[in-house]
Amino acid sequence: MFGGFFNRMYYGNPNKPDLKKEDVQEGPIKLFFVVLQVRFWKLIQLNLLYSIFWVPAFIVTYINLMAMAQSPEVLQTAENVRGFVLTMLIQLVPCMLIAGPATAGTTYVIRNWSRDEHAWIWSDFKDAWKQNWKESLLIMLINGLAMIVFYVNLIFYTVQAQQSLLFVVLRYLIIMMGIIYALMNMFIFPMLVTYKLKLKDIFKNSIIFTIAELPRAFVIFLLAFLIFGVVFYYSIPFIIPFFIIGLAFPMFITISFANWVFNKYLNKKIKEEEKAETNEAP
Repeated sequence: MFGGFFNRMYYGNPNKPDLKKEDVQEGPIKLFFVVLQVRFWKLIQLNLLYSIFWVPAFIVTYINLMAMAQSPEVLQTAENVRGFVLTMLIQLVPCMLIAGPATAGTTYVIRNWSRDEHAWIWSDFKDAWKQNWKESLLIMLINGLAMIVFYVNLIFYTVQAQQSLLFVVLRYLIIMMGIIYALMNMFIFPMLVTYKLKLKDIFKNSIIFTIAELPRAFVIFLLAFLIFGVVFYYSIPFIIPFFIIGLAFPMFITISFANWVFNKYLNKKIKEEEKAETNEAP
């Protein structure tokens, strides 16, 4: 009984063959669900691999939440809670760096699968890790610092908002900026593993794509975040859901969307430029 289960996890489901040409031509939505069926067990495998690198972050979060729950005095004042949360966020930054190169590897594999391209879980994961580890570390460092800066500013403006309407406006402005930056992360790593761009250009393009597709980007991000949040919540007492579907499946949603955006804006422009260069060549 279990032999068949593990065979499907490793080799895939024989009753669901690889994608056919007509599946790809039906559009991105049908492609998404077809790929999800075909790669379901592979996504679980990839999630098992990727989640290992997030174990330090999970442990730090778990320990801090348990410490807060067991220390009623921490919850007595808002100032204590804010300081406790800030300390936890600072502790999470090194954990994010640990997961940085693995994020590039996971993104590359999922990007290929979501475009109906082949990718080996371990070898392609490792190659993308090696090619992008420096940029991945820097991106995660920027994300970690941005998270801390956002939290500190949000707390500051929230406190000051009790005294001035100006700070109410600034508080909502910082919230909007935080949401925009979070949405940008749907494009940063897929762009890193797809195009040869400088880091500043990756962030610049991510802002442009986020603004251009803001309503869709928000809905996709919210869907992926809800899946991650529910899985993470139920993984606090029982960590298995996190290792099975907590990361790769939300990433599959956001990366599929990123591929669609790249095709809509960036790939079309690249093809037009290549065609123009070909026509100009003697």
